[in-house]
Amino acid sequence: MIPPVMSSWIRIGSRLQARPAAVVAVLSVLFSTNVVRAVAAESTPGSLSGVVSTRGTGLPGVAVSAVPTASGSAAQVVSGEHGVFRIAGLAPGSYDLVAELEGFRPTALTGVMLSAGESRRVDIELDVAVFGDNVAVIGQMPQEALAAAEIRESGARDAGEAMTRLGGVWKVRKGGIANDIVLGGYQGPNLNVLVDGARAHGACPNGMDPAAFHVDFAEIDRIEVAKGPFDVKSSGSLGGVVNIVTRKPEEGWHANVNLAGGSYSFVNPSAVVSYGGPRLSGQAGYSYRSSKPYEDGSGRAFTELANYRPDAVDSDAFEIGTGWGRLVLAPAEGHSLQLAYTRQEADHVLYPYLMADAIVDDTDRANASYEFTGSGPVLRAVRAQAYLTRVEHWMTDAYRTSSTTAPREYAMGSDASSEVTGGEVEVEAGPFTAGVEVVRQEWSTTTMLAGMGYQPQYSLPGVVSDTVGAYVEYVRPLSQSVVLQAGARWDETDSQADPELANTNLYYAYKSTRAVGNVASEPSGNLRLIVTPTAGLELSVGAGHSVRYPDARELFFSLRRMGSDWVGNPALKPARNTGLSLNASYRKDSFYLSGRVFYDRVDDYITVHDQQKVNMVPGVMNSVARSYENVDAQLTGGDLAASWAVGGTLFFSADLGAVIGRKDPRPEEGITTRTLAEMPPTTLRVAGRYDTGKLFVELEGVFADAQDRVDTDLGETTTPGYGVANLRVGATWGGLRVVLGLLNALDRQYSEALSYQRDPFRSGVRVSEPGRNVSLNLAFAI
Repeated sequence: MIPPVMSSWIRIGSRLQARPAAVVAVLSVLFSTNVVRAVAAESTPGSLSGVVSTRGTGLPGVAVSAVPTASGSAAQVVSGEHGVFRIAGLAPGSYDLVAELEGFRPTALTGVMLSAGESRRVDIELDVAVFGDNVAVIGQMPQEALAAAEIRESGARDAGEAMTRLGGVWKVRKGGIANDIVLGGYQGPNLNVLVDGARAHGACPNGMDPAAFHVDFAEIDRIEVAKGPFDVKSSGSLGGVVNIVTRKPEEGWHANVNLAGGSYSFVNPSAVVSYGGPRLSGQAGYSYRSSKPYEDGSGRAFTELANYRPDAVDSDAFEIGTGWGRLVLAPAEGHSLQLAYTRQEADHVLYPYLMADAIVDDTDRANASYEFTGSGPVLRAVRAQAYLTRVEHWMTDAYRTSSTTAPREYAMGSDASSEVTGGEVEVEAGPFTAGVEVVRQEWSTTTMLAGMGYQPQYSLPGVVSDTVGAYVEYVRPLSQSVVLQAGARWDETDSQADPELANTNLYYAYKSTRAVGNVASEPSGNLRLIVTPTAGLELSVGAGHSVRYPDARELFFSLRRMGSDWVGNPALKPARNTGLSLNASYRKDSFYLSGRVFYDRVDDYITVHDQQKVNMVPGVMNSVARSYENVDAQLTGGDLAASWAVGGTLFFSADLGAVIGRKDPRPEEGITTRTLAEMPPTTLRVAGRYDTGKLFVELEGVFADAQDRVDTDLGETTTPGYGVANLRVGATWGGLRVVLGLLNALDRQYSEALSYQRDPFRSGVRVSEPGRNVSLNLAFAI
């Protein structure tokens, strides 16, 4: 008996056999349909996308080309923020993926196969092409970076202003230049700001000249940023570390000429010439910057808002000249010796934020380093560094109305000097990196006040601070997807004021001590676990503990003034930050997302407060002084960064930063407000960019929430929120690149929250941000 199914097939076969023409027609239709489908599938275009990075940091502006291995035209795009790129419309086949960026060695990934309709992810790592730029200053911790091209495009006047393009980074505006960096709510002595791993310290006890001010734009190659209490390579990284990496010679002869200009008579010409050879390399450069006071959105110059004399209202806001040179020697394979020197002269810098301006602010930076790179499995590298940074600073109120009736050209003047000498030796062996750091800072200030008969007061009485530290880092893969990182450090510090110069009467009147020394030792350390559960997703959790010691100003400053004195606290304890951080990053095709949330508990955080006089001392007439005290504080916040490349030429990006700072009140010390002073508001930056590699247009929006979390003990008040729009366009022809910016395009009148509070010589003036202004940058490279 034949099964029913088989009987049905027999009947269909007999019918088709009786109609051969129908059989041929059916087979033809089936065959042609399958062929069309196969051909269509084979011709469906695919795409290559990914991230271009160096040392784990995404690189924007990289030219990425997909070159067919056999034959055909190359397709090229440029990477956007955080290094994302996407090359679409590629036919199936084999490609060589080539990435090129000035300052980096061209990298080619050969034989990248792409199937029909496939969206394949390929990440590219670039190595620096310059001599002597292999040192990891920050070490094993999550990092971000801002490249030189981004800095030039920003239209900023200094590094502190340019860095606000990064999420979780804010600035303190004091005038037309010399903006302080704020990282996750930490600023000033709570951050380490390094230049090629060397400490740079301003001389002004009011923070006029932060470390980043002493570096010119034309020197900078990139700025590396690491947040949180996780750095063990440098002493004092309480809330993070910033390392400004200067340019190094590239292979062969090169010349770069840059002309920047803009509104308010801003001009900034610079030139750099370099040669890189197998044994000898060198570089030399010079830059000049000057500008008139900018105008805010209401059309008023910032000098009109403070107490400037009529003849100073339209004077230069700043005038700065910087020259530098570098020599790199490679005496043998694996050996490198570098010598670098920079001289900066700033002769006229206005600070409406403060009660005085810089008449002279001159800086000398010298840096020598040696590196040996081993080829064995155990000894990987040996590095040594020695440096010197010297700053001479003369500030007065000669341009202010407060000096109008003074017997001299000024009613208040301070002559300050700071010298930092330091060195470090580091060894990489197997999974360990270990080193020793030695730092000495000498800081002196003499202040003359008309109200005190110009009697010299040694407000910083020749303070010498010595720090010796040792550290070790360890990295171990626990599996293919899990990595363990750990670090430990121990520091000893000794700060001593000159007993012949120190005003111990002020210390005793307000702090009940005549001590002229402060000695401390503390451990630091961190532990981080990094997990990669799937391709493109990375999670990490870290716990860190860092310490920063009180600086010379906080310990030993002493100044008698009319109404309120200013006195340090020789009994201050080191601030100790114990923090937890959760980091995540996700990459899929041409989309990138990263974020961080953190909680820091800072024991003995150092804050400014009003100190009542506790002892009667002859000559100390006031009853209150601005001083410093330890409090326990907590900082909670996070930041977010996202970037998405669409079709290879269209990019969208966003950066968000938020932090809340709280402290435990100490009513007995006049500290009653729970809010930490000088905390930035929640800020969002969004941008859309069209970039072909030859032409780009970018529209950017920056939005800040109102800041109503203020320290009323110190007179802080609420700052309104704001939103501004910026437009940038640029073009490249051969070696010439032109960037034009229209900043604050809607001419908004606004001030940032960190624009008016700085003790003790604050002017009380809110320094508004610039109104609508134009920036132009012309760069020519040979």
